[in-house]
Amino acid sequence: MEIGIVGLPASGKTTIFNALTGSEAEVSAFRGGKKDPNLAVVHVPDERLKVLSQMYDPKKTTPAQVRYVDIGGSVSTKDGGASAMDELLRLLRPVDALINVVRNFEFAGDPPSPQADFDALESELVFTDLMTVEKRVEKLEKEITKAKKGNPKELELLKKARDILDGGNALRAYPEIASDPLLRGYAFLSAKPCIVVLNSDDDSVPGECELELPRGVIMIELKGRLEMELAQLSDEEGELFREEMGLEEPATNILIRKSYEFLGLVSFFTVGPDEVKAWTVRLNTPAPKAAGVIHSDIEKGFIRAEVVAYDDLVAAGSHAAAQKAGKVRLEGKDYIVQDGDVINFRFNV
Repeated sequence: MEIGIVGLPASGKTTIFNALTGSEAEVSAFRGGKKDPNLAVVHVPDERLKVLSQMYDPKKTTPAQVRYVDIGGSVSTKDGGASAMDELLRLLRPVDALINVVRNFEFAGDPPSPQADFDALESELVFTDLMTVEKRVEKLEKEITKAKKGNPKELELLKKARDILDGGNALRAYPEIASDPLLRGYAFLSAKPCIVVLNSDDDSVPGECELELPRGVIMIELKGRLEMELAQLSDEEGELFREEMGLEEPATNILIRKSYEFLGLVSFFTVGPDEVKAWTVRLNTPAPKAAGVIHSDIEKGFIRAEVVAYDDLVAAGSHAAAQKAGKVRLEGKDYIVQDGDVINFRFNV
């Protein structure tokens, strides 16, 4: 899973990036016409992986991962020209979701205005998509009219998207359009699920600030600077300070858990003496597609999935005992992978 961190200038994007990743990154910016983003990979915390690792004692234990991309600056393309737009799209199109960091602290004497900041950032995402759509509509109309090329259905969908965006609305509220196979490749920014991180100061009282959020957007409040400082301590020191401050868990754990719930993601596991590994798929993923996350050859040659639920495996104490108790089953191509499934894929290439 890859998540892009965006926001208006001075919202504390890099502070949140450091809080989530334990990094000590500096503010990234455009340099020489190119974006120089901050990148970091974070392991997804999952106690089940630790239990499975103790059970199988593998040579290697591999958790699922989240990759965070802090692009720095603003997502506005209004002043940066075509090159700025191209660079922003290159960085943000591949991400699965966006974190919109909204300032909830005083900066240089300027009091916070979280709702206005969220609305402004949302408008910039919509504007960026509108520029992309208008450019493509113009080109496609010429292709269809003059060269008798292009897909009229794609043009129809793009015009619908243009009308939505021109009205100031994000495409995430219209998944039937944005996720259509003909438009999916555009990876529109305003169509991506959005998690607002309300970046509050150390003394703020959680829950005092409420935002009006559109469909497809959720909010999490974090004390960014405090969480950044805690993330850069050792695990033992961080845990001690959290207990003193009444903080139950690190910001990373909170955000990853909420991200998984919001994006509809589940984890399954593969186990063995060489490696115990967690994999991430979307809800309602059939077994062959889940196998393809491991390797395309496994998906192509899929025969059966040998499945045991994590709870049943742990309760039995071993795979052999779970099998003897009738908890291990063979599933076919129509099986939908469930969160916590421990799977051995049978395939033939």
